[in-house]
Amino acid sequence: MEKIERKSISSNILEQIDRIEQSSNKKVVISSDYKDHRTLTLDQASHEIKADEIDVVVTNEVYRDFVLAHELYHVEIELSDGPKIYNAVTSGHNDVDGRIISTANSLQETLEHALIVKKQTEDGTYTHDIKMKYLEGIGEALDPGVEIDPANMRFFRTLLIFDAMVFGEHTKDYSLKEEYPTSFKYAKKLSDVLDDNDLTSNFQSRRALIRLLEDYNDVIISNGFEGMHYHEFLNITPVISERQLRLTLNQVYQIKHSNFADRRYNEKAFVLLGINDGQSVASLDIDPNKVDPEFYQKYYQQTVKETFESNDVHYLIR
Repeated sequence: MEKIERKSISSNILEQIDRIEQSSNKKVVISSDYKDHRTLTLDQASHEIKADEIDVVVTNEVYRDFVLAHELYHVEIELSDGPKIYNAVTSGHNDVDGRIISTANSLQETLEHALIVKKQTEDGTYTHDIKMKYLEGIGEALDPGVEIDPANMRFFRTLLIFDAMVFGEHTKDYSLKEEYPTSFKYAKKLSDVLDDNDLTSNFQSRRALIRLLEDYNDVIISNGFEGMHYHEFLNITPVISERQLRLTLNQVYQIKHSNFADRRYNEKAFVLLGINDGQSVASLDIDPNKVDPEFYQKYYQQTVKETFESNDVHYLIR
């Protein structure tokens, strides 16, 4: 890899880097590891946030500014204090855990794309020509030319088409619907979720993310497969009001003894689920040997704020 010097980077991207460095107090290091890419995809830059620096690697030389700016916007979102996905439990099977996490991350990434596409259009790093090149890459990915189980291909195409609808700004919707009607139908439902929410609002962004997970889970179940159990497997940063923080725990959340194991203790996890949306916000630090009806009764009388603080749960205020 070769370091990319600041003098060769455009001014609008330097502004991004300066914003990130000022807000994170970390140095941004940009490197190249150029490959001979036939198509343009959104994974041709990657990043790693370390203790004192943020390393960004670009692999597409022809569209360097586009993929670099795109990756830096993802960095900005990751560093911002918005709703995040966490995982504290395991099914005991790495392949199952990986599938749940990867699909959830894909859905969250496309949600971020709904914000990033507007920023890249405004700063000039996303042009009509680049959009057409990106959609050309989507077209090739949708038809990889290998034998894959039809249902799994349908799931894969749903995620790709969802991203193409959002980041491609619906440019190819008609042809995608004609060629892949079932996956398009699923992806359209996901896209509508983003259209129905203000993603600059933490509360609505979180609500949209939970809805995406629910709707994609429904796709899997409707095709005869076991669901992903996103609600229990993933924790999503809670976004609540000051009033809710003062309420007793039983008024806002319920504790469930999950079938998933807590990674810290290798015991079945006690997950904290929102009463309104059923989504886990934490895996609680509870000794299973001390749990009885009296324990629950006492635990539920804590305030939400006390519970969050005793379990190191990060939360956002509405």
